[in-house]
Amino acid sequence: MNDLYRKKFGAEGEERAAAFLQEKGFSIIERNYRAGKIGEIDIIAVKKDLVVFAEVKSRSGDAFGGGIYSINESKKRHLRTAARVFLASHPSYNTKEYTFRFDLILVSGDKIELVDDIIR
Repeated sequence: MNDLYRKKFGAEGEERAAAFLQEKGFSIIERNYRAGKIGEIDIIAVKKDLVVFAEVKSRSGDAFGGGIYSINESKKRHLRTAARVFLASHPSYNTKEYTFRFDLILVSGDKIELVDDIIR
């Protein structure tokens, strides 16, 4: 898979994931939030008092066990750190009124699967 195709494939998956969250009642705060060299959060969304930091994995198949196996300890650490940077720069969300959760959205073919609370 060449880089251009991979980027387009990933962007399409993120589009579908964002639409999926919106169908679930979430509002999208940011997409592809970059925290400098620390990392990126694919989608940040809010619903009432819940802020979700979502990692999106688009796959054309289940080779290597699927997208869920790509979330290792290093990735979790980067997501947590990027979320801290986001919250520091968006103090309106960094209050006791909000609960935070890290979710994984798997996009494969026509199927979209939400794995909530991937970091405990």
